[in-house]
Amino acid sequence: MSESQTDAIHATARLMVATVSGATPEAVRRSILHEARTLLGSDAALLVAIDEREGVAQTVAGDPEPCADARRVALADVPALREMFDLRRTAARAGGDQARALADMLGAPLAPAVALVLPMRTDDAVDHALVLLNAPGCALSPEDADLAAAFATAAGAVLAQAQLAGEQADRVAQQAALARAAKTLNESLDFSDVLHSICLEAARILDADCTAVYRGDDASGLTVEAIVGLPAEVLGLRMEPGAGLSGRVVQADRPMLTNDYDRISRSDQVSAFTDITSALAVPMHWDGELRGVLSLGYRGSRFVTGQDLALLETFAELAAVACRNATTATGLALAAHTDGLTGCLNHAALQDGLRREMERCARTGQELSLILLDLDDFKQVNELHGHLVGDEVLRRAGHALRMSTRPYDLVARYGGDEFAILAVDADERGAMEIAERALDRLSAAIEDLGSERATAGVAQWDPSQTPPQLVEQADRALLFGKQEGQRGSVQPASEVPYRFGPGRFRRPGDEGPAPEPGEARPEWPPTAPRNTESDRLQQRTRQLVMANNLGTRLSAMTGADEIIDAVVDELHRAFGFYVCHIVRIREDDVVVNIAGRGELYDNLEEQCWEQPQSAGVIGRCLRERHVVLVPDTQKDPDFTAPPWIVQPRSELCAPVWVGGDLWGAINVEEAEPAAFDEDDARLLQTVADQLGSALRSALLYERLDRAYLGTAEALATALEAKDSYTAQHAHSIVHWAEAVGRRLGMDDEALRDLRYGAIFHDIGKIAVPEAILNKRGPLDATERKLVERHTIVGEQILAPVDFLAGVRPLVRHEHERWDGTGYPDGLRGDAIPLGARIVFACDAFHAMTSDRSYRAAMSEPDARAELRDGAGTQFDPRVVEALLAVLDERLDATLPEASA
Repeated sequence: MSESQTDAIHATARLMVATVSGATPEAVRRSILHEARTLLGSDAALLVAIDEREGVAQTVAGDPEPCADARRVALADVPALREMFDLRRTAARAGGDQARALADMLGAPLAPAVALVLPMRTDDAVDHALVLLNAPGCALSPEDADLAAAFATAAGAVLAQAQLAGEQADRVAQQAALARAAKTLNESLDFSDVLHSICLEAARILDADCTAVYRGDDASGLTVEAIVGLPAEVLGLRMEPGAGLSGRVVQADRPMLTNDYDRISRSDQVSAFTDITSALAVPMHWDGELRGVLSLGYRGSRFVTGQDLALLETFAELAAVACRNATTATGLALAAHTDGLTGCLNHAALQDGLRREMERCARTGQELSLILLDLDDFKQVNELHGHLVGDEVLRRAGHALRMSTRPYDLVARYGGDEFAILAVDADERGAMEIAERALDRLSAAIEDLGSERATAGVAQWDPSQTPPQLVEQADRALLFGKQEGQRGSVQPASEVPYRFGPGRFRRPGDEGPAPEPGEARPEWPPTAPRNTESDRLQQRTRQLVMANNLGTRLSAMTGADEIIDAVVDELHRAFGFYVCHIVRIREDDVVVNIAGRGELYDNLEEQCWEQPQSAGVIGRCLRERHVVLVPDTQKDPDFTAPPWIVQPRSELCAPVWVGGDLWGAINVEEAEPAAFDEDDARLLQTVADQLGSALRSALLYERLDRAYLGTAEALATALEAKDSYTAQHAHSIVHWAEAVGRRLGMDDEALRDLRYGAIFHDIGKIAVPEAILNKRGPLDATERKLVERHTIVGEQILAPVDFLAGVRPLVRHEHERWDGTGYPDGLRGDAIPLGARIVFACDAFHAMTSDRSYRAAMSEPDARAELRDGAGTQFDPRVVEALLAVLDERLDATLPEASA
């Protein structure tokens, strides 16, 4: 093996190590250029991105760095690049003026005498080119050009692998960020806090310079409610309808982006937005209505894409749920503390407020007084005019009292026709003035309804009093005024005779007032009936928690099967659906059930059922490509079910998209009708989106693994081209070896090492002269010794690559025999790594059935007989048995269907 070939191996190995160690695509590009210059002694190297569809090229990295900003040039203007595509060459050479023009157009820092352009392929496409530049006096030989082409092939696979790894890392990070954001947004039910959290999390997920949440609609315009990265004066800014990107989003009710914000902004735009260059904006809906816009902005040269917009749209759905929960909680809290008829606080809220104010006044030394008011002769209003008029009296009374008090006083409906005013920072005399003003306004409000007046009792708080004692004191004053004093007046507690005792409360010793016998204390909070808004909020919270847990769980998974199982498991664990299952569309347009949970699913006679893609509610969901909710399956013409299924009464189905492809659907069913609502539909679509994103990530992982294998195959092919049999041979046995390994129960990590072992098992033959490899006659002892050394050389070649540590023993021991007579170490039996035993058997079978320079190929039956004969001496008997079974399966798969 020549020194340059060894250097090429080590250079490519170092690139592979950099990739698997988590280096960014930018770092990998720099490494490629550095290794290329070092390997070939070039004065400069450029990495050029190619867009063949648009016919443009752009320098993305250089060693040394380009002397100017990266420029986009037309392929038609660069002869060397155009020649590479037009003639499909593995390399294009330019010299003299053409080389200097090429370097100038691509931003190279020198004027070269020679330029070599090498395509770097990903699959069948050329998306990058490696350009090597040599100054006068430094030429590239044909051997150097061949070596450069081999290096560019391997480097192209490494670069593709790094880009896939980077894309996958971004997706995993986005999944984790969305899961974290869902948790953060759910931590508070305060609407202002939620809006601020939305801005923070959106900026973090998409690395934005500024964020804003607008409230409003197309008719009234938008108002900025929360910001991050913008001046404080922007808060409260009102935007006219249609203004800016957010205004357009509201008008169209769809997400939008721009990389030229100045073009769409209006001249009257506030200065805080004038430095924005790129922006994204998505509408926010909750409770079935458009409520506002979430907008992100960038001040630099960030180029936003449709993928960024899709991520922001997914986050906006989580944000909208959090907003809905916050507004619902605010409404519930208000309803829980407000009397629905009068608009005043209710009895429980008064007690809470009284306790808080007493604690505050105890700390600050401020005064506090309580006013109790009772409508005189209210019972007669109900009897003479009816309860509707009585309700109107109470409604007007509550409004009058609220309008006559100070903003910080508490006004409550104490019960029935009684009201209370908690006068903050007021002594008895000040509270009496408040009470007199309230009675005057109340009387004016209700006099036309047959009720003219009310009576009030006022008590000033003594720090030694408990809340019930203060209430009792005010109530005694009220009763004294109604029974002994003058109705329609204000009675202070300080003027009530000590011995006056009638009233609703009795005094057991020094304790506070107790309820009358048989009178139960009010329960708070009251037991809410089923299907209330509170229940819906609790259900929505459970849904958010479930979606958050699922996102966290999926972010750590890379296998499609485990992802699918996790989704149905989390759905069933959270909600216990009668049936929950996932279906996938096959290539023949048949929908196949692949996973499920639930009572109905567990009792199915045939869990792996299938149906035409167009059939049933699932078929309608896949045709219409959105969530389908069926309240009653007995009334739905599309509903179909196999005869062994007990018919469910409700069904909900959401489509699953993987990338841009319709992959399948999630379907849930319940035994009762009307079991699902719009909240359930939104949840299921969110879960379906999470499933699609996770499956997309799994697909990227699979592509990444294939890219690693492709890099290894490219390296093996490039460096073993002198033995055409060896290059083809390494590729051919990978599938056999993997199938045998699966039959023998190897885990995923061992199978990965086995695949690489099958690829690299003959890499050491690079050190064996071609004359020996292709010799037609038998080898002498010296030649045999050289050939047998290839296993050790192969191990040494792979030594610099840390992630191939598990592969090296397979390469070293691939020619060990079961009886201990193999090489290089004479291992025997189970002491030989299982992967090496598998590769050895597959290697031998392929060699026996292939034409070699020294003999013709055996027939397959004869080769099988040789395997059986060698079991127990040359080969592991279990491996031989498994390999023969794999070969039988391959044969069965190729037989005509009629002969099966």
